[in-house]
Amino acid sequence: MTVDESKRRRRRGPAPLEAGEKRDHTVSVRLNPDELTRLDQARGTVGMQRGEYLRAAALHRLPPTIPALNREAWAALSRSAANLNQIAHRLNLADQDEGAVAPSTTDVARVLADFRRALIGADLQAVGDEG
Repeated sequence: MTVDESKRRRRRGPAPLEAGEKRDHTVSVRLNPDELTRLDQARGTVGMQRGEYLRAAALHRLPPTIPALNREAWAALSRSAANLNQIAHRLNLADQDEGAVAPSTTDVARVLADFRRALIGADLQAVGDEG
């Protein structure tokens, strides 16, 4: 194989790190069963491997954990935002194509009111039921 052929071959896996970024040093840690359980619980909340989590913790670079309530609110708002996006899409289609049917102003007002209530936290359940 020539040099040109080796350059053209597609490389698999992640891109190689720069010399100063390569991790050449290994640090071993021994944990008892309780410590290992706590480590696995902590890393599970952020979806990291054990070594990756320990490195991030040691370097004070842990990602923030998002409370379950916030994840639920995000899901509810996402459904409502998708509904708004569908209405906007239908309005745009109606503007471009005279045969397309635009949503009624009542539908638009209802979805906007639900979205507003969800944003201020007044009625997350109503938004969740609609999507």
